[in-house]
Amino acid sequence: MTSPLPESAVIFDMDGVILDSEHVWDGVMHELFAVCDRPWSDPDQDAFAGGDNSRQWASYLRRMCGLPMPEHEIVEWVVRELLRHYAEALPMVPGAKEAIARLAASYRLGVASSSPREIIAFVLARSGLDRFFAAWASSDDVSRGKPAPDVYLRACNLVGVNPSRCAAVEDSSSGIQAARAAGLKVIVIPRTSYPLDPSSLGLADLTLFSIEQLCAQTVESVLTS
Repeated sequence: MTSPLPESAVIFDMDGVILDSEHVWDGVMHELFAVCDRPWSDPDQDAFAGGDNSRQWASYLRRMCGLPMPEHEIVEWVVRELLRHYAEALPMVPGAKEAIARLAASYRLGVASSSPREIIAFVLARSGLDRFFAAWASSDDVSRGKPAPDVYLRACNLVGVNPSRCAAVEDSSSGIQAARAAGLKVIVIPRTSYPLDPSSLGLADLTLFSIEQLCAQTVESVLTS
């Protein structure tokens, strides 16, 4: 095996890849809808699997679900409650810290996440992972969330590596599509709770069963394929 490519990088999604956050988001949304005296339904939940940025999902909640709050107040409420939950317990994906530390020895690392900026910053700092990442980007930094390529393009620019020399680590259909549209290679680690559609899964360059399988040699094999 040759040494890792120079000037190459790995860009991680956060929710579902580094952070097992689905149940936390779901709980916070149930709380928000209860406060607003509105029912939280499966169609509402599906809207949050698409990678929208905060402006997009807050607008959806106000327009389509009838939440009686201005959009900025919806975002502020959700961010505050997420931070409260994460301060009590940070639900890290088993093996994520170790995988990130392994890759940091060979590659520049970045994050491209749909979470709000405050959440990304808190998670990386509280977990101690911030020291491994050269840069990170939130979908709130760009006009469009995933599956648009914007957040991946921004993350690659901040890391200072051309997208063609980057591998994304993703778990969702919208994330796979975003990374592919941005020109990155795509490593997918599916979640059993969120099955991927075959068309999105077919865009992956490599599918792993667990982040524990992720190492420099795995990334190199994808970047050189």
